[in-house]
Amino acid sequence: MDTGKNNAFETYNIIASWFSENRYQGLMEKAYLDKLIGITGKGASVLDLGCGTGMPVMGYLLGEGMHVTGVDASYRMLEIAKANLPTSEFIEADMRTLCLNRKFDAIIAWHSFFHLPSEDQPFMFHTFKKHLNNNGVLLFTSGNEQGEVWGENGGENLFHASLDKDHYQSLLEAHHFRVLEYKEDDPECGNATVWMAQLSASQKR
Repeated sequence: MDTGKNNAFETYNIIASWFSENRYQGLMEKAYLDKLIGITGKGASVLDLGCGTGMPVMGYLLGEGMHVTGVDASYRMLEIAKANLPTSEFIEADMRTLCLNRKFDAIIAWHSFFHLPSEDQPFMFHTFKKHLNNNGVLLFTSGNEQGEVWGENGGENLFHASLDKDHYQSLLEAHHFRVLEYKEDDPECGNATVWMAQLSASQKR
């Protein structure tokens, strides 16, 4: 399972069609997305890391007037995303090596960041910061305790990992993010553990 652990996107290449057909299309994320829009304002630029098929999250943001760039390491998921949202911008890239030389008003890593091995996750906060404007908003989901688990999706093993709450809090603070909201196992959002944080405008980068 080592390949699946280090490159979960390869599993998504296998299960892309299954995922597209079976991914819940209701917008249980809406409350968090609306809060993000309320902070950044409509028309803001958003980087969707691990955008998958683009639906429903990216589709909703676009419908609300946001300018969204989707990034995913799975070429098969992006093929479906491009069919779903043909006028949108998509980039095939591993978020761990992302360097777009662009900044955004918000970054979303919804149910994607937690597919990275725990040893790869801390550096991502540098990547988040590097791609955000001052006062930019970061929205991501995580586990709620340190550990690694394998789940089955579409008949394939899919890797997930998490740091603990205090470690994420320390990483955010070290990169000059202020936590706006933390919700553990949100029952209104599929029991997701959700972080929303804002980058300090006073930090020169």
